[in-house]
Amino acid sequence: MSPRASDNRPHPLSLFRFNLEFRPRFSDLDPLGRVSNSRFFTYFEEARLAYLSHLGLSTAGGEERCLLVQRDTCRYQLPVQHHHLVQVYLRTADWGRRSFSFRYVLWLPEEDLLAAEGITKVSCFNPATGRACDLPEEYLAAMRAYERAEGESGD
Repeated sequence: MSPRASDNRPHPLSLFRFNLEFRPRFSDLDPLGRVSNSRFFTYFEEARLAYLSHLGLSTAGGEERCLLVQRDTCRYQLPVQHHHLVQVYLRTADWGRRSFSFRYVLWLPEEDLLAAEGITKVSCFNPATGRACDLPEEYLAAMRAYERAEGESGD
């Protein structure tokens, strides 16, 4: 199946409101001149931090709570090169009492192509007790409100 937006499937970006845009750095490239697969996870991380900051949520860990990555996945579709303009679209989903997921689409807007999709599952953790703990209600409320808002385009 083609990663192009013109397929008969719903557009890959239709569920996303937030995005981070950039061009890859030279240091992101592997010896073949393509963005190294490990850098996709760095791009996802940068988008996560920008998203939380955009919602006014703390990105710093604390003594009582911090977010820990439980699982990171990426499904690569196309190579990304230095000249590409990259947009990482992000949304949150699968909200639970102690965990939720970030879902990503790495998009090449100048080519209208899907380069990768990813998911990061995070849990709330209490460093003092060494155990999982409940997510702060303000995090859940802010994410749910942002994701459910209608009539606004990506930021």
